[in-house]
Amino acid sequence: MIRWVYLIKYPEGVPVADGERWYLGTHTQEAKQMAEHGLVSYKTWRALTAPMGTKSRPAEFLNQWVRVTELVFRDWDAYRASVIDAPIEYSGAPYGDKGFEYTTVFLGAEEPEYDLLRQVPRVG
Repeated sequence: MIRWVYLIKYPEGVPVADGERWYLGTHTQEAKQMAEHGLVSYKTWRALTAPMGTKSRPAEFLNQWVRVTELVFRDWDAYRASVIDAPIEYSGAPYGDKGFEYTTVFLGAEEPEYDLLRQVPRVG
């Protein structure tokens, strides 16, 4: 399994409510077409507002990300078929071409590599 996780924010000046209306009501509904090529799970969470930051990241940085979305594909071939080989023509956002900005990570397993409360990682 390949898990594609990304954090999103809406462009500067776009009210979160407007971004959410387009993202949840249009973009995510169109993205469901990837199920034809091997998308097996598609979930999203609203990010909580952090009341404080950390030593290295102020609350403003943390709170710029408004939503987390996870797409799970059977394998890399399913991801390639869904995203690269048969890309979806998404409807543009009513507030501009770029509906959201994101940062992303890919994970290759359903279970974590380590349970850090119970294990000490063996490195090397």
